[in-house]
Amino acid sequence: MSKLISKNTSVSQREVLEQKYNTSRLNLLVLVIATAVNMVLIMTNSDSYFLFSAFLPYYLTGFGWVACGYLPEDQYQPDQIYFLDSSFFVILLAISIVIVLLYLAAWFFSKKHRIGWIIFALVMFVIDTVCMIVIGEFAFESVLDILFHAWVLYYLFLGINANSKLKKLPPVEETVAELGSENVAEPTEEIKDSEIIRKADTEVKNRILLEARMLKYDICYRRVKHTNELVINGDVYAELEGIIEQQHTLQANIDGHLVEAEFDGAYSVIRFDGETIAKKIRLF
Repeated sequence: MSKLISKNTSVSQREVLEQKYNTSRLNLLVLVIATAVNMVLIMTNSDSYFLFSAFLPYYLTGFGWVACGYLPEDQYQPDQIYFLDSSFFVILLAISIVIVLLYLAAWFFSKKHRIGWIIFALVMFVIDTVCMIVIGEFAFESVLDILFHAWVLYYLFLGINANSKLKKLPPVEETVAELGSENVAEPTEEIKDSEIIRKADTEVKNRILLEARMLKYDICYRRVKHTNELVINGDVYAELEGIIEQQHTLQANIDGHLVEAEFDGAYSVIRFDGETIAKKIRLF
């Protein structure tokens, strides 16, 4: 029991840090989407604006759009008759797109804990924040932009910090091994075999979800009408009834072995003593 508790505690801490890291990446993705949407809104002369956005791509796109005369005529002063060439807008738009793509690359390539990409995104957004404060005119409306920038900076830093702590965590296997045999409680009683519910009906219409063979056991995970069944050597050991199939695990102990059939929402899985011996994606 001590072994089990220690393993779960380690995994729980790891999961919390993983969640923080993933939240950091999620904020980065939202930033990319909001910035891209804002750029499109500018070029459709919309008055809408998403706060959760990088400043520089939005500013450069907007500046080029206005300077090249793409706003409706009533948006300009009567004496403003000189506009820059459209190529100027194309250049600024290209720069803006590159910046957004760099943020997108940081999100994409940081998936497997390549923390350098999150650090890269943090540095870029620090520069973006400084530019917003220096270039943008400070007004009441800009307070919200500053707060949202601070929000993103905080979560990017949180992701970097979480990744650093994850690296310091020992692997789950090492955590368990360090307990030593003296901390592993001996089982108080022998695990009994699961009772057989009934013989599996071979004549009834059924759908085979997954099959496997291990040692002397033929294992079948199937669905009969509205019931999922775990069948071992022709006997039903576990079942779950439901019109709508939910995530579940069917278990059976047989000759000291643990057999499991599971649906996790995407895959059908058969495990034997904790080892996956069959797995198939569920399309329906």
